Order: sequence, then structure tokens, then C-alpha cells
Amino acid sequence: MNNIHRFIQKRSYLRTRHAHPFGIVLDIDGVLFKGRNLLPRVKEAFSLITDKKGNFVVPTVFLTNGTNSTEKIKAAQLSEQLGFRIPADHVLMSHSPLRMFTNLHDKQVLVVGQKNARAIAKGVGFKKVTTIDHLGKWFPHLDCTDFSRKLVDPKETEAARKRFRPIEAIVMLGEPLKWETSLQLMLDCVLTYGKMDTMVFPIVTGGRRPDHIPIVACNVDLVWMADIASQLPRIGHGAFIHILDTLYEKLTHQHLQFTATLGKPTEVSYLHAAHRIQRLARSMNLGDVKYLYVIGDNPMSDVLGARLFDRYLRHGGVGRFDHLDLEAFEGNDGEKPRVRTRNVVERCISILVETGVHQENVNMNGVVKSISALIDNLSMGEQMLLNQPNFVEYDLHAAIRTILRRECYR
Repeated sequence: MNNIHRFIQKRSYLRTRHAHPFGIVLDIDGVLFKGRNLLPRVKEAFSLITDKKGNFVVPTVFLTNGTNSTEKIKAAQLSEQLGFRIPADHVLMSHSPLRMFTNLHDKQVLVVGQKNARAIAKGVGFKKVTTIDHLGKWFPHLDCTDFSRKLVDPKETEAARKRFRPIEAIVMLGEPLKWETSLQLMLDCVLTYGKMDTMVFPIVTGGRRPDHIPIVACNVDLVWMADIASQLPRIGHGAFIHILDTLYEKLTHQHLQFTATLGKPTEVSYLHAAHRIQRLARSMNLGDVKYLYVIGDNPMSDVLGARLFDRYLRHGGVGRFDHLDLEAFEGNDGEKPRVRTRNVVERCISILVETGVHQENVNMNGVVKSISALIDNLSMGEQMLLNQPNFVEYDLHAAIRTILRRECYR
């Protein structure tokens, strides 16, 4: 253990021994915390990759599928809980890769999520944002799930509707507060190609409808585990996406076509994390990162995403999860300095810890079939293989020790 301590706590030794450092991607729930409680040996684990002042000596990011927060707020929460400062650029939320979609930033976008959805969208680069609340005020007669609104005459809100601009794209940050209202207005938006109350094409055309406006969805988790007081899973954004797609399919006989899906296990989220790791390495005066280690507790999320990203690093091509052209984000991902991942990072290695979902044998989580090309393109054997981690360790402390041991003697 002394050799590992000396290896990791001396930056000069790190640079001379390894011209190309490694990086670590950490899940949060089930790895650092159980509900709101810090798991045992977590602080001891961080002492292996930070100096005496609490600064990371290994490029490290926290990657979570959470969407109802900004990176800055989440970093402040982690700092308070862990007892040392976590900079905001070390935290990646499910929606963080939206910064990479610069082609959508100038479009009029409908952003769906919780009350802070507009602020989050503005924070990742979107300039013209419309929310479900806006549509509800401008088109109350369309929100007929509230029976009282059936009596509203569209002429009464005609003046307010003058502020409406046709929607050019939809960004789904996370599950909204009023599902029935959001489902109705989002269907109206998609079916009318962003016009809301003006049909452009018949709902059922007899053939294939022209492609609808772009839709980007963050966090496809069907369920999530609540605080330790609740033993039952809570339905997540993936369930909302599934309902929306099912309604659209029942009306049009076609499934929704998602431009991209973000959050674990999608490759673009790991690509964004790898780019952030590369930038952190540069700020620490380190060389290009060659090995990326992902530590998580969910085989269907953390491990699957790491294995898919490892495949991309070795073979290139489009993402297997949603056929997104990952190479398009290598040259310009909307952030600076510009970095590349493929042909620079060699491998992405997954480590499963037994302090969360895996230990509890909760196998209820998964991906939404209708938006995942992975399910249809891979056999059951291939899917099972992609859920197998490179290493299984008891907890975060043991996982980091495994990483350091590998790097010490590599």
C-alpha cells in the first residue's frame, strides 16, 4: 500500500512514470452514497487520489443521470457531503452533453422538465427556450385533461399567443411535474411540427409521415431507487418517454425518432466525460489520458455504457445505443480547448462495486426499448456480455486500489 500512496500522491512521480495519465469516472448514488448517507470508506478512497489540500491528482469526474440540478449546485452539495471542494467542472449531469449540440442552440426549443428546466437549458447553451408552462398559458384550450379548460375560448388567449414562436426542437431534461398536461401538449407539438394548433400533415398519411422536429431525451432510466426509507423503485423519465412514444405510435402507427438520448448508458455521455477528463488533465499539466476507468453500481447503466464506449474507442463508427454519429462531436463539442478522445484514449475499463443496485440484486432497471437500437441490434448473448464488468470490487475504496495497482505496475 505504501508504494501506491507514493505513486499517487506525488504529481512529479505521476508525470515521470506515466507520460500518459489515466482518468476516473465516478457514479454517485450507490457508489458514494446510500440514499443521503455517505457509504463507509468513501473518504479514505478519495484520500488515495487527492493531495493534502483536497485537490485531485488524478483527472476525475462525477457522472450522474440526475437532471434536476445544475453542475454548480450538485458540486456544492458534493463538497459539503464529502468535506473537500469539488469544482463544478468535475460534475456531469445527464443533460451536460447538451453543450455538444451546438446545432440546436439557436433554435426555438421546447424544454420539458421540472420548475428549473428553463434555467438548466439556458445554462447549457440554448438561447430561445419555451416551457410546458408557457404552452399551457398560450394554449389552455389544448390542455383538455383539465376539464375546466374545456370551456376556454381560444379567442380569450389570442393576445397572449402572439408571444408564441413555432417550436423547432424538443429537449426532454427529465420527468415533468404534470405528466398528463405534458403528454398532451408534447403530442400536439410533434404532430403539428411545432405549430401547436395547426395541422401540417394528416395524423395517418397512409405512408410514412415526414420526419418530425428533432427530439433529444436525457436520462432513459425506467426506474430509480429512492431514499433508504423506500424499498420500492420509483418510475423515472424512461417511463415517461415510453408513454409518450406509445401514444404517438397508437396515433400515427410509427414510433418517435429520437435525434439523441443522453445520460448513462449512452456513448455520447461517456464521450463528453472523456473530453472533460482530457481538459482536466491539461489543466493539471498532464499528458493525454490513455486509460479511462468507470466505477459504478449498475450493470445496465454504468457497466453497459462503459463497455459500449470502449467498443467505440477501439472500432469507431456510430453509437450502438442510438446510432448517433459520435465522430461529429470529436472535432467540435462546443467547449474549449478542443480535444479528441478516439485514437487518443485507448480503453475504457468498467469496475462494478457491490454497495448499491448490484448488491441488492435489483434488476428492474433498464433502457426504453423503443428508443434503443441496442436492443434490436444485439443478441441476448451480446447484451449479457456488455453487462459484464472488467472488475467487481466490494466498494469504492477497493475499486480505486485496483486502479492504482494496475497503473503502478503497467
